[in-house]
Amino acid sequence: MNETVLSLNNVTVDYGKERILDGVSLEVRAGEILGVRGRNGAGKTTLMEIMAGILKPRTGTRSVEPGLALCYVPQEISLYTSLTGRQNLEFWAESYGLHGKREKARVDYLLQLMGLTEKAKKRVETYSGGMKRRLNMAAALVVTPQLLLLDEPTVGADAASVEVMLSTVKRLAERGAAVVLISHITDDIEGYCTRVIELSEGKLKCVSSPV
Repeated sequence: MNETVLSLNNVTVDYGKERILDGVSLEVRAGEILGVRGRNGAGKTTLMEIMAGILKPRTGTRSVEPGLALCYVPQEISLYTSLTGRQNLEFWAESYGLHGKREKARVDYLLQLMGLTEKAKKRVETYSGGMKRRLNMAAALVVTPQLLLLDEPTVGADAASVEVMLSTVKRLAERGAAVVLISHITDDIEGYCTRVIELSEGKLKCVSSPV
């Protein structure tokens, strides 16, 4: 069995008087793509933010492998639209300490990986929704993650962009990364995830492998 990189034990989260997560326990393992599904308001994004360490649970614990390279991609796109695609990636590369030839090589690789090389010098404000989603994921991959958390990464993306992004996710998992994917699209979950959980009213209702 692959190594556990993150675990939650009996996690509870409240917003005011409303319980969002109710005693959730879960392990995420290297090399898997864990799908998270559930209706709106079920607690999916809250669960992701607990995994990312952005939120702290009211009760329960979050444990991660020491030194884990974790990348979180929220549903909201985090790009500078007045800059070009290349400039966006250069900004993130430099923020992670990449400079010179290492920076250029990594940015060139990510642009090619996401099929954006020809658009690299265009401002992001001219990009389609799918192109923005691809660039947003590329920014998260400037440093190769051991745990990649994706909250609805394919929303508003065209079919070709979805294929590029999810194929990239699959390759990362094959190379040993753990991936957690929230999606309302059944094909995203059933076509790519190796394990699926379902949240309902803040509780973990289902753990399964897609048929």
